[in-house]
Amino acid sequence: MNRHSRRAFVALAAASGTATLLGSPAQAAPHRDTAPDAGPESGRERGNKALVRRAFARQNSGGSFFDVLHPDVVWSIVNGRTYHGKQAFLHEGSAPVTTRLATHLVMTPHDLWADGDTVITRFAGDATALDGLPYHNEYCWVLAFRRNQVVRAHAYLDTTALTDLIDRVPPARSRLRKEQ
Repeated sequence: MNRHSRRAFVALAAASGTATLLGSPAQAAPHRDTAPDAGPESGRERGNKALVRRAFARQNSGGSFFDVLHPDVVWSIVNGRTYHGKQAFLHEGSAPVTTRLATHLVMTPHDLWADGDTVITRFAGDATALDGLPYHNEYCWVLAFRRNQVVRAHAYLDTTALTDLIDRVPPARSRLRKEQ
């Protein structure tokens, strides 16, 4: 795809309507798996999508989606901050959310597309916060793979939902020490 087509591809991924999930969230099998105008998938595209599906399943079974990140990943929250390295992202990007949750974040994929080494996934994240109220967010991640690991990510999310969680719920101190 040329550069302009990729922009349209990303816009389509971010703006598309919801699709249903086949099976349980732990199976992480989105209903719509390819862009509407996509041709046959390459083995590399199928493999990268399989890595994302396994990462969703790992997260939904109590593990971490982020095991798929390269140690030197560059993770950018669009209209937010960029983290250089997996540890920086986990401590400064992910921990402000996870330390406020009483349950792990269940990621329910709605869409999953691949173009070469790029995978775009749109999903919902749901958990119970430490104050007992639900936390819900909608995400779209554009993930660039190299050798079966994410080396670059652009994360789109509902910053209003995130800000509400951070303003409403203080982080659990024991979790802060444990994750450092």
